[in-house]
Amino acid sequence: MAEVLLDDSTKGVRVVDDRERSRYVLYAAGAQVGTLTYRMVGERRVLDRTEVDEAYRDQDLTHILIQAVLDDLEERKQKATIDCPAVDRFIRQEVKYADVIDPSHPGIWFGPSARVPKT
Repeated sequence: MAEVLLDDSTKGVRVVDDRERSRYVLYAAGAQVGTLTYRMVGERRVLDRTEVDEAYRDQDLTHILIQAVLDDLEERKQKATIDCPAVDRFIRQEVKYADVIDPSHPGIWFGPSARVPKT
């Protein structure tokens, strides 16, 4: 069963946790335009990969998707391992979300002072 994490009718955006398929889904104007896949390891979520349709990338939707996911994890007091470079970059810019990262299993996260590889 899917759970709605964000439903912003002013922006026409919705983010849903599709637990059956282990992914968060981003909808814009009713169409699926992005996903953030994850795996469960015990109580911890391993955030694997974020994809947003190329046609929607310049609309800040990746930011909206990742923020909705991290807000939900923070609210649930659930820890995450970061294996997704997009989530890693987001948290480096929004350091307040660093407390969501499981310090025992941070993944690619090495803290806000770590160098961000140029892409």
